[in-house]
Amino acid sequence: MAATSRFGGHGPLLLGLALTRIIGWGSTFYSPSVLVGALDREIGLNAEIVFGGITILLITGALVAPAIGRILDREGTRRSMCVGAVICALGLGVLSLAQGPASYLASWFVIGLGHAMSLANTGNVTIAQLMGERTRRVIGLMMLVTGLASSVFWPLTATLMNAFGWRTTLLIFAAMQIVIVLPIYASIPRYRHPQVPEARPAAVQGGPSGGDHGSVPAHARRAAFWLVALAFSASGLVSWGLPLHLITLFQEAGLTQHEAVWVATLSGPATLAARAIDATLGEKLPAEKVALFGLLLGPVLCLALPFVPMTIATAAIFVALFSAALGVISVARATLPLALFGRNGFAAMLGKLTVPQNMAFSAAPLLFAVMVERLGASPTLMASAAIQAVGFAAMFALVRMVARG
Repeated sequence: MAATSRFGGHGPLLLGLALTRIIGWGSTFYSPSVLVGALDREIGLNAEIVFGGITILLITGALVAPAIGRILDREGTRRSMCVGAVICALGLGVLSLAQGPASYLASWFVIGLGHAMSLANTGNVTIAQLMGERTRRVIGLMMLVTGLASSVFWPLTATLMNAFGWRTTLLIFAAMQIVIVLPIYASIPRYRHPQVPEARPAAVQGGPSGGDHGSVPAHARRAAFWLVALAFSASGLVSWGLPLHLITLFQEAGLTQHEAVWVATLSGPATLAARAIDATLGEKLPAEKVALFGLLLGPVLCLALPFVPMTIATAAIFVALFSAALGVISVARATLPLALFGRNGFAAMLGKLTVPQNMAFSAAPLLFAVMVERLGASPTLMASAAIQAVGFAAMFALVRMVARG
């Protein structure tokens, strides 16, 4: 009863939505990591093509996010999420029938559309429309749960694939969308569009969610939007690229493969710990200052690492702190727009921010693969620090703007 009351009577629904996040992200974004070997053996798809599906998913999401955001603000999220679940199921079904690169990549356009309609920003908008002033904490908790998707679906995908093959595994994932995910989405309450009150002064800085109007005054919103977009796109370019190559960088710096792999496994727990701390304590601090701290810590670590002796302890400290910074930033990416711009038009704002962010995310793996191969470990870390410094500068300018009011 206490938990249900704490979440405004939506506790069971929030638990269900947490489950849909694990299924949604696990069956789409994370499954290729396990399926890649079978796809290579059976239909001749190399790793570049397999993970190219994820790039298509992100780009598709970027292209449709602004339009979806406007619909979510007007109609709520239930219909979009229900349709998205069906489209995801269709896309996974088409993926299970893939015979080569063309049909494989085409299926990811379908999955990307369903993903944008039911996951990504849409889930956060649902929470904002349900939870009001408690949005920031609940989004943090949801992102904490989402971090478990790979831990659940990597072994599940491997088990199902070994037992039934990759095609049947994908059909099982498609069935999950219809049997489990769709009924949960259908239970989301019908959205009642709030009456827009007369304009009033911006919310007090540091409030938990920025209320209906947010902390940025109307005349500064355009500048604030571009500062947020630049900060999170720059940081995302690093966070979606550098971690994929940490094992290689550590080996080039002198660690054995076993040592590098072991150290890299600290990334997940550190990210989850940072998200948990932010979800429980972060409401006491302005979201933009929490983001600023994460955006400062990342480049400092990347700048320092090439100048210290590489040991297991050094690498472990770097991974733990860098992953913690990424964890804080990932939560801020979802909650800061609400604090700055308010709940009115929140979905449309997230949709607009998705365009530059997803483009950066989709370019990151290839960009960092090229840098690691051609530049080596130290220059790649230096370049990472420079890119993140741009994000920090943008966020610092944003903090000053909010402080001036």
